[in-house]
Amino acid sequence: MKKVLLAVLLLAMVLLPATAAERASKTDLAVGLNLGTNSGVGVQYRMNDFDVIGNVGFGFLGGNNLSVDAAANYKVTEFYIENAQFDVTVGGGAALSIPFEDDKELGLAAIVPVGIVYNLDSMDFPLDFYLRVAPGIRILPEVEAYLGGYIGALWRF
Repeated sequence: MKKVLLAVLLLAMVLLPATAAERASKTDLAVGLNLGTNSGVGVQYRMNDFDVIGNVGFGFLGGNNLSVDAAANYKVTEFYIENAQFDVTVGGGAALSIPFEDDKELGLAAIVPVGIVYNLDSMDFPLDFYLRVAPGIRILPEVEAYLGGYIGALWRF
């Protein structure tokens, strides 16, 4: 089952950028690859004042599980390295872990993702690269500290 789901995710990762390149229009939706606490597909949708971000994938650092997280993400400041602009973001959301093994329990955490984002503003390659750390509080199965982290790239189409 895991191999089939992973194959579908990888196929989507290949096809979405190819179809987006044909339109050559830049929208508020971005889809890409996310690596870290969970490894799979990352998405972002830009709203007026904030972004909605999410990740769906397999637990890479957290074990044998399906991991899902979503958050509202706000740009708080920016900085420059030479002519390249980097945005600093902070958000709030939740992370869910659904185990594949019977002896494991469902996990739920409230998270505060903090990240650095670089936007490659090109009509040929509209990519967003990000690095996020998501500290939080695990609520299920017991209350304890939580820490997640991600690195990824999103294709804006």
